[in-house]
Amino acid sequence: MRKVLVVLGVGVLSFPLLFVIWLLLAVRLPKMDALTMQMPMSVRSIVANAAAGEMGWGKGAKPKLERVIRIDPQNASAWTGLCESYFGGPERSADVQTCQKAVTLDPTAGNYNGLGVAQERAGDNCAAEDAYTEAASKASSSGSYGYTERMGRAALLCGKAYDARAGFEAAIDVEKRQLAAPDADDDEDEVADEKQDLLTDREYLIVTANRLSDRKLAETTCSEAHPGWKGCACSLDAKGKVACAEAVR
Repeated sequence: MRKVLVVLGVGVLSFPLLFVIWLLLAVRLPKMDALTMQMPMSVRSIVANAAAGEMGWGKGAKPKLERVIRIDPQNASAWTGLCESYFGGPERSADVQTCQKAVTLDPTAGNYNGLGVAQERAGDNCAAEDAYTEAASKASSSGSYGYTERMGRAALLCGKAYDARAGFEAAIDVEKRQLAAPDADDDEDEVADEKQDLLTDREYLIVTANRLSDRKLAETTCSEAHPGWKGCACSLDAKGKVACAEAVR
């Protein structure tokens, strides 16, 4: 009887260690997924969360993300990563449903932005405007202008000129303030990018002003964007990109 109790005691004390060893193997060895899938969902979630923490976000991450989702279909981190994995280059198609799932599980500004990118690439600019608007409203930092400028562009392509104006003017206001008082750790490339963003958003605002028949706004914005020009002739190309040239009078 005493030996039995000793064996049981050793077994009880060893169980946590054995579980940790199994967990490490289950996280790192996809060959163990068949066994993992037979475990209770609470255990599968532990494995999925641990695997998500080790999968990385660079090239080759997509199969690892899909593996995490197979183990735990409700893993928010994996759905977020899978949504973002579609935006590595123009050759990748945006998966709206994937990004909608990410938003459902974790409605952050970043996930709404990802959904907007997916919808925009799918040609649904009106839906993209709504997603970018949600992203902008959830953004915790007033120093981020990316969501508002994307909202403006999507609204312009959707035919909502007033919404587009609001988006561009909000983005321009942030860009001007950041350039007037740059962060100490901003390098030259970052400052140059902000200046280019400011110029581009002003050019989009000129197109928007023309659609609103607001000549004063168009002229004022033109003089700010291109001080040496006599006037601005701005238009959108087939892909919705803005292009401006000096107007001939």
